[in-house]
Amino acid sequence: AVVSTQSTGGSTIRQGTGEDCFEIMAMIKELAKYEEMESSVKIDSEKLRTDFADRKFDCLVCAGSEGLRAFAIFVYTYNLKCGKTMYLEDLFVKEKYRKQGVGGQMWKALVNKCKETGCAVLEFSVLEWNKNAIDFYIKNGCQNMTQADNKQVYRYMMDA
Repeated sequence: AVVSTQSTGGSTIRQGTGEDCFEIMAMIKELAKYEEMESSVKIDSEKLRTDFADRKFDCLVCAGSEGLRAFAIFVYTYNLKCGKTMYLEDLFVKEKYRKQGVGGQMWKALVNKCKETGCAVLEFSVLEWNKNAIDFYIKNGCQNMTQADNKQVYRYMMDA
């Protein structure tokens, strides 16, 4: 299903498919390199495709005639204060498509998907040094909840 056909430069935002997983994986590696976390990526395109087929996550992509320009991977969770929540794992735009409105299009599509699926909140995290991302989210009406919620995020890795 097409989420949006409104475009800048001939792109379409649509629901991701299993066939997109190879290109998404290439962008995940590009993102990991940008974040200087290349060694932290433990999945490959087959794992991504299997997990997508098993509905472990959902995604939107921005596609152009030359291939994918951006992706957003998210899952649904539940917040005890407000109900169904979309957790955005990552929104990534290829470098050559940045500052062209692609990120804004993707953000609008995510917000629309939240509304369509009955989510009360769209939640995500941003690396504290990523000023461009922080500025983007603030410009789009997001609030930094780190201090407001007075909580820290922890993670337990199953292979620990």
